[in-house]
Amino acid sequence: MGRIGKLDVFIVVAATICIVFGIVTWAAFSSIYSTLVKQNLQLSINTDTSLGYSAFQYTNPQVTNIMKFYFFNVTNPDEVKYYSAKPNVVEIGPFAVVESEQKKYIDFNGDKSQMFYQNYKKYILSKDYSCDDCGWDRNLIFPNPPGLGAVGSMIDPQFKITRTGRTIIATALMILGEYPFVSHKVREVLFDGYEDALLSAAHSGIVTILSGVFKGEGQSIVPIPIPQMPKFGYFQGYNNSRDEEYWIETGKTDINQIGKVQKWAGITELPGSWWTTDYARSIRGSDTGSFTQMHLDESSTADMFFSFMCRSFTKTFYRKETIQSIPTMGYHIGYDEWDTTSDKNVGFRYRNVEKRNYFPDWPQCPPKGQCHQSGSIDCSKSVNFCHACCQGSFYNGTYLLPPGMFPLVCYPGRLQPTPFAVVYSPPHFLFSPDEVRSTVVGMAPDPEKHEPMIYYHETYSGTTLKVTNRLQVNMPVIKSHDVPSSQNMPNVMIPLFWQEATPIYHQFIFNQVWLGFVLVPRLMQVLQFVALGFGLLLVAVLVFIQLRKGGNSNSGRPGVRRTSFLERTSNWLSSTSSNSYNTNQSGGLRRM
Repeated sequence: MGRIGKLDVFIVVAATICIVFGIVTWAAFSSIYSTLVKQNLQLSINTDTSLGYSAFQYTNPQVTNIMKFYFFNVTNPDEVKYYSAKPNVVEIGPFAVVESEQKKYIDFNGDKSQMFYQNYKKYILSKDYSCDDCGWDRNLIFPNPPGLGAVGSMIDPQFKITRTGRTIIATALMILGEYPFVSHKVREVLFDGYEDALLSAAHSGIVTILSGVFKGEGQSIVPIPIPQMPKFGYFQGYNNSRDEEYWIETGKTDINQIGKVQKWAGITELPGSWWTTDYARSIRGSDTGSFTQMHLDESSTADMFFSFMCRSFTKTFYRKETIQSIPTMGYHIGYDEWDTTSDKNVGFRYRNVEKRNYFPDWPQCPPKGQCHQSGSIDCSKSVNFCHACCQGSFYNGTYLLPPGMFPLVCYPGRLQPTPFAVVYSPPHFLFSPDEVRSTVVGMAPDPEKHEPMIYYHETYSGTTLKVTNRLQVNMPVIKSHDVPSSQNMPNVMIPLFWQEATPIYHQFIFNQVWLGFVLVPRLMQVLQFVALGFGLLLVAVLVFIQLRKGGNSNSGRPGVRRTSFLERTSNWLSSTSSNSYNTNQSGGLRRM
């Protein structure tokens, strides 16, 4: 009978260790790894009151956020003003700004399940990311927001302006020189602001005194809303300012709820004066899509609250992309989120109190027959716009806007209603029908350049690795017989500018994500296969060695039966057991 030597024992032990290691890591690694990831993702505070890693990175973003502005310069303002011509616009840009932000006054609730912060932002003009001939002192011709806003407010029923009142306001606008189009430098239009006669008059000392005498302190004799700014600029007063206050989920209770906004500006639901349905007023998801859930796939969705757009959105799958060797899932704010003609988005519709049909060619309906179901057809639904009993986009005494746009109802990021009408859309009216783009000369939508919002996340942790936010700002311009300068204006939606924000993540973020979510899982997977494979290989080697031993010991000895490896192993174990028994017996006798 062949003996099992030290080498055999070593091989058995090594094979057992490899196989056990492979099986254990196969079974336990996923759970251990998931627990460690959740602990690292959670927004936390240490015992010494310093912030945990994830909370520190969130409150001090390690990114360079580049904001590029593309302005639409109106090249035929006189033709538009006097002859109702289509506005002809030329895109100029980009004019780039480097944005930085920091979340301050961090606090946690009692059980550390929620975190409080205020988000402060700074903007610095950048030549590096601007076009070569994009000088900040370049002049633009564009619609006059304060003046045109006043024209629109005059006919808003909520202000109850009488015909006499409208005549007084129209006269004041003419005296102050408020015309439909103005020309100012880019730096003034964007951040610096420019002097506007209407704003200056409304905020003047004499108006303040008269308001106090006739209306009381804090009230104004001006019957229409006036922007709370001494100068006008799209982002005037926003540099070195902050958004409203936030309370968000830390992920302690449920890691997939991390970043979810629980309160914004002290409220859990947006005002009813902004949006008309519970869904539209809901505050959902994380702040501007900063976080999403783990284990993403093509069926995943994620909500986000965008305070600068005064509403929440839902992200859906867009496409896959590998970013610096890291597989990611891309999600976007798609067409459905911009379609206010759909039943889901009824609450986001533009009120259109001015009752103007900005897009008379939409929708394109065939000749209608007679209506035989009057009263039973819901003409607010897009599927019924062309029904014989409906009147296209005309519903409930005003006109609905086509898909691809919704109104700005607040000062961006602030719990204040905006004083004049502004409409958001994707750049170049990407999601709107051709009847919208044809009202302005110069629109050329391109999905690759103008897709509004795209977020790329690492699939396991949900970590955001790439973001592109695009947004166009448009102003409704109306014909008004009350205001001489607007008597020949067309009813049209004129684009003012569109903006693209792209955070550039620092390289160490990609390195850490690649190490933690690409290399480590792959390395463990390789080790599992290697350990199991090597263990099985050692078993095979041991079997081969024993077979060779058996063959060598029996060769040349006729009549001697070759014992198998299993028999020899069994005999060896039996022998060992017998020797151990005899030793114990001997020992027992000796003790007796």
